Amino acid sequence: MNTRVRAALFDLGGVVLHFRGNGRAEAEKEVGLPPGTLRRIAYKEAFALANYGVYSHQDWLEAVRGDLVAEFGPHAGAAVEVWAKDPGELDEDAVAVLKAVRAQGVPVGIFTNNTSGLEEDLARLGFDAFDALINSADLGVIKPSPVAYRLAVEAMGVPVEEIFFADDNHTNVIAARHVGLRAVDFVSVPGLIADLAACGITLPAPMPATKGERHG
Repeated sequence: MNTRVRAALFDLGGVVLHFRGNGRAEAEKEVGLPPGTLRRIAYKEAFALANYGVYSHQDWLEAVRGDLVAEFGPHAGAAVEVWAKDPGELDEDAVAVLKAVRAQGVPVGIFTNNTSGLEEDLARLGFDAFDALINSADLGVIKPSPVAYRLAVEAMGVPVEEIFFADDNHTNVIAARHVGLRAVDFVSVPGLIADLAACGITLPAPMPATKGERHG
């Protein structure tokens, strides 16, 4: 395909931002919960509703608190505050790529399934290397729905065939291609740089060449 790429969309979690589980582990240790408790409890129905924007971020946290208290007693609820302080860890190599793309005059969008707490977390991280933040909690629909992609394309203001998209979830990549995006699987930062170059966005050297496989 020879169509020039005029905008770039990137998934957030697993591409630019990684969650190592440090906040969960710290919270479980402080309150005395078995390891893995928060992962088991937190990512259920309430989390899905928060990604759709039905629940606010705080609604989700309170639902998790309620489940913890119901299973382990009143003391367990304090784990939520400790865990919620962890905004994740930026991959600086990936951030450098996004900044380099923007420096070439290509608008960058972050397209993520997330909760209403996203903007606060990104502010805490000091991450603003994007022109558009497209969050499922605001859209009311999540990837891989075609509706989500069409809304993201609308937000970028560029024809779908002129938008590059990278995601570490292959199902999301397939869905994006079905809608017409120039979608690729994110595996590593060097691979991302090569995929961008194949679409006509050649980044200046030096760029990360050996790092990038940092999925959390």
